[in-house]
Amino acid sequence: MYNLLMDKASLSQVFLAFAPMEALKVKHNIDYALEALSLPSAELLAEMQVLGIDLPDKPSASKKVDLTTINSTVLSSHLTELFLDKHKLLKTFSDFSLSEQVELRAFLQSLMPMLHLPPQALVEKMQREGVLDVLMGESDKAKAVKDKIAALSQNKRDHKVDEVKERLAKLSNKPQQCADELKIARVKANLNKASVSDNAAIIADAKQKIVQLG
Repeated sequence: MYNLLMDKASLSQVFLAFAPMEALKVKHNIDYALEALSLPSAELLAEMQVLGIDLPDKPSASKKVDLTTINSTVLSSHLTELFLDKHKLLKTFSDFSLSEQVELRAFLQSLMPMLHLPPQALVEKMQREGVLDVLMGESDKAKAVKDKIAALSQNKRDHKVDEVKERLAKLSNKPQQCADELKIARVKANLNKASVSDNAAIIADAKQKIVQLG
């Protein structure tokens, strides 16, 4: 399978046949698969090569395909189906060794100009208006993100409503609280008055007794 994907003539023919939106999906799927593999960067590999450091893995055990025995139409159909399905593409790439994956990445990136991609301005507009996710088969993911944002917004609104209710409850209890405090203040004032009156009576009685004794 590896030598099939590295065959420039076969792959070029398939890439050139993709319609603009198919080409965009193919690029999206290739980027998805290569990113999922978490390959070392080209810069790192170049620095390793300068020092004579090679990737230590062996070639994959995948069987080589004799391209001369395969009908060109069947071959193109197989490659077309493969590159339009990102999960199949990733599964295929995952079966290769690390060095093969690195070589395949460089090879596919060199063939990208053969894809008839739609204008970048159109792609950006489709992305802004949420159409791109649907066309790329990411509608479920986009919907999940939107649902999560909606849920967070609803929780925030519910929290604000609870805060308002709590404030209203405190305000509704305020008059009763004030009435209770006023009642307590009046009782204290009456007690103070009573205490003063009692003291005055005691003093007057004492003065009268002193006069009688004198």
